[in-house]
Amino acid sequence: MSFSISSMPLLALSLLVIGTLRYAACAGFPNTSCIEAEREALLKFKQGLVDSSGRLSSWTGDDCCSWMGVGCSKTTGHVSTLDLRSPCVMSDIHYDLMIDPVLEYGDCSLTGKVHPSLIELRHLTYLDLSWNNFSHTEIPAFLGSLRDLVYLNLSNACFTGKVPLHLGNLSNLQYLDLNTILGYDYSSSAVTVDNLEWLSNLSFLKHLDLSGVTVRNGQGWLQSVGMLPSLQHLGLAACFLPNVAPTVHVNFTSLEFLDLSDNALGSTVPFWLLNLTSIRHLDLSSSFQGDLFFPAEIINNNKQLAFLHLYNNPMQGELPKNLSSLCDLFALRLSFNYFTGDIATILANPSSCFQDKLRFLDLGWNNFSGNLGNEIEHFKSLEYIDLASNSIEGPIPESLVQLSSLKYLNLMYNKLTGSIPEGIGLLSNLVGLELSYNLLSGVLNEHHLANLTSLSLLEISSNDLAVDINPTWVPPFQLNLSNSSISDAIPDWFYSSSSTIQGLDLSKNELIGQIHERFGDMMPKLRDITLTRNHLNGSIPISLCKMKDLFALDLSNNQLSGTLPDCWKSLGQLDGINLGNNNLSGQIPTSLCSPPLTFLGLPDNDFHGILPRCLSNMTSLRVLDLSRNEFSGRIPSWIGQMFQLSVLNLESNTFNGEIPREICQLANVRVLSLAQNKLSGVIPLCFDNLTILADPKSAIFGFYGFGVEVNTKSITQLYTTTLQYLFSVDLSNNGLNGHIVGGLMQLYNLQNLNLSGNNFEGRIPSEIANLKMLESLDLSVNQFSGPIPQSLSELNFLSYLNLSFNQLSGRIPSGAQLSTLKGDSYLGNDGLCGPPLSKNCPGDHEQPDIHKQIDDDSESEDEFYTRWLYAGIAPGFATGFLVVCGSLYFKRSWRQSFFRWSDKILTQLLVMVEINIARLRKAS
Repeated sequence: MSFSISSMPLLALSLLVIGTLRYAACAGFPNTSCIEAEREALLKFKQGLVDSSGRLSSWTGDDCCSWMGVGCSKTTGHVSTLDLRSPCVMSDIHYDLMIDPVLEYGDCSLTGKVHPSLIELRHLTYLDLSWNNFSHTEIPAFLGSLRDLVYLNLSNACFTGKVPLHLGNLSNLQYLDLNTILGYDYSSSAVTVDNLEWLSNLSFLKHLDLSGVTVRNGQGWLQSVGMLPSLQHLGLAACFLPNVAPTVHVNFTSLEFLDLSDNALGSTVPFWLLNLTSIRHLDLSSSFQGDLFFPAEIINNNKQLAFLHLYNNPMQGELPKNLSSLCDLFALRLSFNYFTGDIATILANPSSCFQDKLRFLDLGWNNFSGNLGNEIEHFKSLEYIDLASNSIEGPIPESLVQLSSLKYLNLMYNKLTGSIPEGIGLLSNLVGLELSYNLLSGVLNEHHLANLTSLSLLEISSNDLAVDINPTWVPPFQLNLSNSSISDAIPDWFYSSSSTIQGLDLSKNELIGQIHERFGDMMPKLRDITLTRNHLNGSIPISLCKMKDLFALDLSNNQLSGTLPDCWKSLGQLDGINLGNNNLSGQIPTSLCSPPLTFLGLPDNDFHGILPRCLSNMTSLRVLDLSRNEFSGRIPSWIGQMFQLSVLNLESNTFNGEIPREICQLANVRVLSLAQNKLSGVIPLCFDNLTILADPKSAIFGFYGFGVEVNTKSITQLYTTTLQYLFSVDLSNNGLNGHIVGGLMQLYNLQNLNLSGNNFEGRIPSEIANLKMLESLDLSVNQFSGPIPQSLSELNFLSYLNLSFNQLSGRIPSGAQLSTLKGDSYLGNDGLCGPPLSKNCPGDHEQPDIHKQIDDDSESEDEFYTRWLYAGIAPGFATGFLVVCGSLYFKRSWRQSFFRWSDKILTQLLVMVEINIARLRKAS
């Protein structure tokens, strides 16, 4: 049979359709449920998980394609999609409105491990395991075998260890997200990658986010990502990326999203950044050092910018005028810089084309001045305003009431005057209102606040406001009246709102008396209690343990007494407790180890006994402060099991014995104080295993809201927000002996090292120069001998040094930083000589006596310069005298003012003389 060539395409199409239908018939579509081997793989995967919230309850029966989170191909029946992202992710409205997602209160994350059975899902194209908790296990390397993957999201899922380079085999990948920054436990995940060269195979990649992943060898990072031609989204925040050479050129033609925040990009904005042309989202927060100005070129090249964050950089000067040309701008964050200018000029610019779109305005913590005028009413879409800590004066404008979309307003730490406008109560969407630390006056009553039904935070402390609120009024929001001179007991109207208040802050007032024994019954919804720095006494009521939602409790700096109630097991949401500086006594109850605490502070009390073993079960604890109590016994070896600890403070107790070697397992510790105990023995050799202290690329660990007292530079200071930046080891005033071990000399990040008041001997090692960041070094009152190493002069940040009362000898090293230190640093070392001591070293020539050379015919160099000094002073004085007198002679108003002033001063002096003479006569 013959046929024409033109009929061949039709025949081929027919055969394709017949073949497809035949395959479908043989496969049993659409009646079959799913492929059995893949169903078994999913069930094995489920067995490795802990599903406390029942998210996988639908994973039963034969039809795995109908299971929650599972999707199958309609043509082949293979599992193609596995989407198990935690459904509890939401946006954090209060602090970073519409920007940073967080896990909603009441976690519904899956926990456990990723079972290798997933490798059986060979046709998987979409895998999302984000926002779960995989218990600090490593990212499975077998994921690199799922060659069909197009979408892979493992962000904020509590993975740890190295990113497997096998992920570079996923050549079809278009979306890769390994972000660890936004998760609730990111600081302990410690995800690392050796380099970024493995990205070169992912040529289809459009979305790449490695934020929070430490890049160990970051050289060439820009060239690696520059080879991805389709890249549209690039997130490399907090990756410890180094700066690149200014000559490096990349061509990101498609890039719309760029986040390089929290890196070290140098002291100038690199040229390749200024040359970008398609960016809509740009975040360069905390990325630069040195003085620089706003990079106006970025605005010129990216008129479509919608999101601009330059938070926490040393930028100065006025904002560029072309900022007003960004018509799509909806989020602007320039806080924590040194920008200047009149705030009214910035907001009143008639050419600003973003007035209708701007939703997020953050100019706080700069040097803006002037009055906040009514022009702000033109920004109709504003939801978030932060102008805190500037020099803004004048009243709060009434026009603010026109911003009906406003959810957050922060004007703290300014110079605002006048009263709070009553019209502010019309802002029914307002979630947070912060006006503390101004010069506001007048009366605040419930009429200001009654219509603010969305309000959850109000801060008005440190003003001259009078609070006049009806005792029967029930405030539907979190009220903060800290430092407001409220005296007597807790006001009754707080208790009247028991069913609604979620936060209570009455810190720094004059509250007296006891905490009501039914406190927890009357205010069951409270999540945050802050009553610090008052005069409360009595015991801690057991009713606090009935507050199931309690998240943070701060009763520090009061006069509370008695023992702690043993009732804490039921507080499953409790994150932080601070009971420091009270008169509490007894032992730590075992139930206190049950809540998932990250902060436990019991300093400055009378607790005693040995540390309860249950503390080792507190695997989430980051800060443990038991200082200045009467705890005794040995520091237990199980302390090493608390691997999340960032701060361990056991100073000023009566611990004895040796420092346990297991303390070296605290890889995350950055503040360690065992000072003023009865410890003996040598320092463990393994101190270099304290990774965070030793690794130059260590990240900050986050701020937990409570402070810790740390002794640095012979002064005890309370570290709060700056605690996250401190690196300190204090072993002082014990009975430790031996030599300074090499491991201790590898702690690169150490800023404070105190070994004073022990029995250490031998020489100060020259390896002390390894501690490049050291600011305070105290080795006093020991048995160190020999010379002070010259390498000590290499410590460029050293501002406090105490080597007194040892057996050191020889010349004191010289150096730029050492020259700023006083001789007190070397007292009690009779063998030391040279500056800054007055004792000369052997071989030094005596200083010539200038008085013996006065009659010498030859003029010394000192005398030569002295004569020239006097020769310059005489005409200088004459010139100044003539300028002043000449001005007074020719300027009548100045002359009159000068003589009035001089007459006033002379009169005051004469009166003082007469009074003193009269007193002397009377006394005689």
